[in-house]
Amino acid sequence: MTVVVGVAAYDGIILAADSRSTWFQPEGVRARVISDNAIKLFTVGDCAIATYGTAIIGPQSIAGLIDEFVAQLDDTSIEAETLARELGDFFADRFNSAYPDFDADNGWALGFLVAGYNGDGVGRLYEVLVPTREVTEHVSTQTLGGITRGQYDIVDRVIYGVDWHRLLVDGISEEVQERLGQLRFHLILPSTLQDAIDFAMFIIRTTIDMQRFSDGTLGNAGSFPTCGGPIRVLSVTRGGVEWIADRPLTAPAHHGHPRAEGETD
Repeated sequence: MTVVVGVAAYDGIILAADSRSTWFQPEGVRARVISDNAIKLFTVGDCAIATYGTAIIGPQSIAGLIDEFVAQLDDTSIEAETLARELGDFFADRFNSAYPDFDADNGWALGFLVAGYNGDGVGRLYEVLVPTREVTEHVSTQTLGGITRGQYDIVDRVIYGVDWHRLLVDGISEEVQERLGQLRFHLILPSTLQDAIDFAMFIIRTTIDMQRFSDGTLGNAGSFPTCGGPIRVLSVTRGGVEWIADRPLTAPAHHGHPRAEGETD
């Protein structure tokens, strides 16, 4: 699992993601963390992409397939909407080729958030679903707002007061449901890019920490921390894309480690 967040402010859009990759046995008996350095954010020209859902298609990783996708583009300076639709077509073709027996009734297996600007000068945030090829515009630099994908049950409880996706409303009267609905916080939408960064970090950090300090719920005990690792953040403005937090690759400083022969400060 993962947690990715897209937030639109007046002066740009933020994409943020955790860095944990996990493995589960099909029967769900065993699970483990594969890596806390998984790359879930990518740049293509002046646009940014975040991925959630399955981490591999056939023998290839999503990161490797993103490289192939970019290589076959005629022009990487395309608009965000065009990029989102071409991304959906590319990955749907690869997914259908790798999994021809995938049941379409299961809906989607892989999702992307695509942030960028179109020719009208408005930054927009799109969601792409694979293999359905469905592309949806959610928020923009005109409308503001944000979306969370992947593991969002924790943030739903924080914002809505109730995890409506897991609450069995059968047998709960409409009056009680309406009262529960009043628990939702009235959010102040981030209006600046820094506010958007802070909001995205808050959602991902809260998810990671709650998984760290809990073991499921009383009604469904026994959980596995599927989100973790460094939080990576990309900003998308009219001027282009910029890494804000934790670039994908780093090298530790040599201080505190044995020096190679001839190495000096």
